[in-house]
Order: sequence, then C-alpha cells, then structure tokens
Amino acid sequence: MATDPTGDAPHRAGHTVGFADPASPIRLHRSSVIPDDGFTHGFPERTGGVSTGLRASLNLGVRWGDDRENVDANRRRLAAHAGYDPAQLQIMRHVHGTDVWTVGQPVPENAEFDGLVCDQVGPVLGAFAADCIPLVFAEPEARLCGAAHAGWRGTVAGVASNVIARLVALGGRAAAIRVALGPSIGPCCFEVGPEVVAEFRAAFGDLPGMVVAGPRKDHIDLRVAMRASLERAGVAPEAIDDRPPCTRCEADRFFSYRRDGKAGGMHMGFIGLV
Repeated sequence: MATDPTGDAPHRAGHTVGFADPASPIRLHRSSVIPDDGFTHGFPERTGGVSTGLRASLNLGVRWGDDRENVDANRRRLAAHAGYDPAQLQIMRHVHGTDVWTVGQPVPENAEFDGLVCDQVGPVLGAFAADCIPLVFAEPEARLCGAAHAGWRGTVAGVASNVIARLVALGGRAAAIRVALGPSIGPCCFEVGPEVVAEFRAAFGDLPGMVVAGPRKDHIDLRVAMRASLERAGVAPEAIDDRPPCTRCEADRFFSYRRDGKAGGMHMGFIGLV
C-alpha cells in the first residue's frame, strides 16, 4: 500500500476564484508528446471539485489541511473524468528527494518517494505539486510509464534522471522515453536567493536561460534546468514538452504555493498504461 504524499494516513488508490460549484467542469492540461495510444495521462486544473476557499475546488491533497472527504471526492471525480479506477491510483509522500519506487515492489513503512515507475497495465501513477514540476514519462516501445515530483532541490539532485535510469532498468530505452512537464512556477515568478542560484550553477554550469535577472533578485527557469537534466539522461530533445503554464500567474486555473501558501491546494499529474 502506498502512502499518501499529502498526509500521514495510508491511501491508495492566495486566491479564491469561485470554482467550488460541483457543476464546474474538470479540465485537463495534456501534452502532445505523450501518446494517446496505450497511455492515459493529464494534469488537472483546479476546477470541477468540492473543496472551498483557497482550495477551491479540485484540491487533490490533504497534507495542508483540507478535509479527507473533500479530497477523496475530488480524486473520485478526477478518476471518473479521466476514465481510470480510483482504486488503482498509486501515490507516495514526496519529500523533495530523488528516490524512485517501482510499482509492485515492497513499500517500506513511512515510505517517501518522489518518483514512481510501472510496467503494468492498470495502475495509475500520481505526482503531486503546487508550483513544483509534476512530470510524466512514457516509453511506448517497452510499455513503461513513470511520474515524478520535482521542486528546485529535486531538479538539482536529479530525480528525473533517476526515473529515466529506473525505466531503463525495466527494459526501456532512454532515447524512446517521452516526458511532459506539468503546470508549474515559471521563470516569471520563481525568484530565488543567491544560494539557490549557486546550487543550480554547480549542477548545470552556466546554462543559457537558466538564471533570469529579476527586478529584485535573480529568477530560475526550472524548465531549462529540467530539460538539461533529461537530455543528459538520454531523452531526445524533441521528446520533451517543457513549456507548461505558470501556476502562480494563472490563479483561475492552478493552485500555487507561492501565491496562497498552505491555505491553497495541490495538483496531481497522472499517467498509466492502458
């Protein structure tokens, strides 16, 4: 049984914008690099759920205080909309680390994984985020999929390359893997201190476009750094979708920790083999 990344109980399976109405539609941001044939995937926007306040409405995490009943209802609504069995959702508690779990392997007590991979039809992998990058991975030749949560620490430490390595260990080829970056904070909004800039430069060198001058401090383009990490791991440049919407900018579509803090909600990118 996987552990819920947004709370302590085992589970398997800002800005108020007025989207608590259950009649509001669920909307999925999807990527053209993930094949429709053989995979289900998506990055749900914030509409179509039952949560209220800054978590209105499709909040998918309980870690910051939403009612479990609301979150469970939201997860069921998403599963029904996307066409998967909510009992098949595979999720883990994220800790800004680089560990990867293979679905079907034993799960340690109080497990914490920021990446998941799977070679089975049925399970749907979830990766949670609220400004961090939720990533989904598809290897259509070997029939493999993966998901990951990557904040700046995970990006620097190489969580995405660890997922690639695990997919290769399952029989995939890095050159055949396709990766989509989900809605996340953009370079327009990701202001950081000099110590964070130093971490990125230590990991990626003087990568063009990674450090962006801001009005007060430097900003980081996480997408540029993540693309570099994926390409270094062997993913083809054209197989990377690295231009998702900015979560902080688009309050009517997305939750954002930087904008709303822990009073806000969480998204969940998902992918599964079908």
